[in-house]
Amino acid sequence: MNNVINKLFGNYVEEKKKFLLFAFLLIALLFLSFFLFRAAYARYQVDAKINADIDRALYIIGEEKMSFNIETDGIVPSSTPYTYRFSVSNFNQNNMSDVDINYSINIRTTTNLPITLELYRNQLPENGTNIFNSPITKRDADGAWYRVYNTSSSYDFYYTNTSTDVYTLVINFPLIYANDTTYSNYLESIEVNIESKQIV
Repeated sequence: MNNVINKLFGNYVEEKKKFLLFAFLLIALLFLSFFLFRAAYARYQVDAKINADIDRALYIIGEEKMSFNIETDGIVPSSTPYTYRFSVSNFNQNNMSDVDINYSINIRTTTNLPITLELYRNQLPENGTNIFNSPITKRDADGAWYRVYNTSSSYDFYYTNTSTDVYTLVINFPLIYANDTTYSNYLESIEVNIESKQIV
């Protein structure tokens, strides 16, 4: 009698163990799949947002210096920062750089408005690192004052790869100046300069 009971319940216990092990592995697989899907989807969203709405695309093909101005007609005091995106690449539709290039970025502004600038490379401002050092105030030959923002380091493009860096420029003009008429008729010049050289 005991042997019959052990056979019946012994099989039941073994089947129950197998079923519980299978259920545990299935749940673990579902959690792992969900986690991997979230991570992959989040990475896709960040890349898509960084590459969207490029205001200006610049192409470094050889050693050169290039610059462009940001239009600041619409900048008024605001609690929301102004953002501009531009990209720097070592290729365009027709050509690709045939040398390794090192480049740096600086931005020169007039001192007419009490604005501050931040620059992010291949990152979103919400979770990125500002790559600007503190601005340096300089005076040119005509006696005009400028603020110069330099990046904390320079960057490399290698001729063996097509590469693009996407930059987000954040301009802060604090809302506390909204009731101050001192700056009401002032305009600010914001000039982005890219200097590149061949890596030897």
